[in-house]
Amino acid sequence: MKKLFKNPKKIITTIVIALIVFLIIRNYNIKKMESLGYNPKKDILVTPQIQTIASKLNLAGSIDAQSKVTLQFQTAGQLAWLGVKVGDTVKKYQAIASLDKTSLKKNLEIQFNNYNSTLSNFYDTTDDYKDTVITTEFQRILDRNQNTLNNAVINYELTDLAIKYATLTSPINGIVTSVGSALPGTNIIPSSNTYSIVDPNTIYFKSEIDQEEVNRITQGQKAQIILDSFEDEVIDSQIKYISFTPIAGQSSIVYEVQFEFPQTNDELTYRLGMTGNAEIIMDQSIDALTIPIEAVIEEENKKFVFVYKSDKEIIKQEIKTGIESELEYEVLEGLSQYDQVVIQKR
Repeated sequence: MKKLFKNPKKIITTIVIALIVFLIIRNYNIKKMESLGYNPKKDILVTPQIQTIASKLNLAGSIDAQSKVTLQFQTAGQLAWLGVKVGDTVKKYQAIASLDKTSLKKNLEIQFNNYNSTLSNFYDTTDDYKDTVITTEFQRILDRNQNTLNNAVINYELTDLAIKYATLTSPINGIVTSVGSALPGTNIIPSSNTYSIVDPNTIYFKSEIDQEEVNRITQGQKAQIILDSFEDEVIDSQIKYISFTPIAGQSSIVYEVQFEFPQTNDELTYRLGMTGNAEIIMDQSIDALTIPIEAVIEEENKKFVFVYKSDKEIIKQEIKTGIESELEYEVLEGLSQYDQVVIQKR
């Protein structure tokens, strides 16, 4: 004790430290008491609501079509006829354009004459050697004649096919969305003159999902589509396809997800490329007790709310939650629909 009084600096330092610790603890307790009090000017009282709550996975995407084709001629030639323009509706197997067939038909006649000549030579050779003993040499002669005849038939069939392929026909019902720039009477090459057709009644909504999320969804799972062009319209849908292989050319591993589009599109209301979002319903609870997310605080992996008792008292109450939506929690334990929960705005 004498040593302590002999060093007044130590006494002063000890007193100051003790005072600082006291003030810190006092201030902490005051703030803690204030935080557990209800401030009607700042805080908000909410009552848990009984309603349907759902957790959803949101995926951005756009409209595409299942049936769409791009057609082109197989050979170069002169465009003789063009029967469609952009925006026209076409039926399945309807002709849309044709190359000039004059030279092709002449070539078919030549191939037919070559076939007849080859067939006559084949019969002459067969007749010449019909009484000859079949030797290896004779068999080779017969084989060569047979091959020549076969080639003549093939050349004729190829020319006939060229005539058929000189007319483009649509393999689907749909709308012409693009037409080659060549006009009838001009020569074209296939790659520079294409024709695109889309069936508007085969549209679907497509999106992409990360590899971390893909195993959370299944084919047939319910979803809702909201297009940017029709923000007030909710389209009920479901997942109809999840790709097995990732989409090529992406910087990360993502998979394509396709959603059914149940509405008919005869009026062309929905168009290719329209963007929007698909909300997949991951989990849902009917008649659930819910509170706003902002009313919940998390500490040490536990969730708490402040339950109002009076203007001077609120209680910190632990709760157990279930489904989480964008705005609310489902409360499984710790609250009733008659409690009042404080949302502190300090």
